[in-house]
Amino acid sequence: MIKIIFHNHASELISLSGTYLEQNESENNLPIGLAYRLAEDPHYYGPESPLLLSILEQGRVVGVAIRTPPHRIILSRIDANIQVAVVYLIRYLRGINTRIPGVVGPAAEAQAFSDCWIEDQQSVSPKIVMRLRVFEARLVADLPLSQGKLRLARMDDHPLMAQWFVAFSEETGEPADLESAKKRAEQHIKAQRLYIWDRGAPVSIAAATRPTRNGTTINWVYTPPEHRNKGYATSCVLSLTKKLLSERYAFCSLYTDLSNPASNNIYTKIGYVPVGDAFSFDFVLSDGHN
Repeated sequence: MIKIIFHNHASELISLSGTYLEQNESENNLPIGLAYRLAEDPHYYGPESPLLLSILEQGRVVGVAIRTPPHRIILSRIDANIQVAVVYLIRYLRGINTRIPGVVGPAAEAQAFSDCWIEDQQSVSPKIVMRLRVFEARLVADLPLSQGKLRLARMDDHPLMAQWFVAFSEETGEPADLESAKKRAEQHIKAQRLYIWDRGAPVSIAAATRPTRNGTTINWVYTPPEHRNKGYATSCVLSLTKKLLSERYAFCSLYTDLSNPASNNIYTKIGYVPVGDAFSFDFVLSDGHN
């Protein structure tokens, strides 16, 4: 018997389901990282209250679903019959009249959710936004670095960083306006999470985000076109990964776009190994809108 538990606060979800998520901490880095961030600030990702759900089977946690409106619902791995669990989850979501614009999660879970969500909706179809791979690094290779050095981003970097956040968002299919990019860049700089590979001026960036109990996630890896193919991203991510592993984390994780073999090759060279695949879907109306 599957039961869906609603949580008023992310700390409640962590208390009930944190141990389950940490059994596959890298693969679940997105939902557990979101939960930790929302426990600190329930409105970090927007003014609307997040949707925080635990999925139980006979009293045992078997999965988690999190949504920060207006974004897609995020699924963890589901340690049960995925089809059955998804049916119960969607029945719950429909019961509370929740609009779901898309889903992100491990490949099997996201596919099952997508198939089930559109089953009785003639006017809705799934659109695959991205095929992703989750990587984990516990050691880094000893590779030669490009000229330059790793440093924290400062507030005087903010205007350029906001522009790069916009460009990164566009390239990853998640367009962001300049105002929201300015806000996110400022958050990352003030929290000392955003790093720059500096060669007299910024040439590449990467951020350390969503820390969990044992690891952290690297994202916002971006090099503007005029600085690409010079090893800057490799140097930036390798140096940042090495720094994080030497400080307190047992591992670093990250997502790659499977349609970009160059980035996958970079991370493999650095020492990242794949731990699972994930899908990102949008649910599109017949008129082309979400």
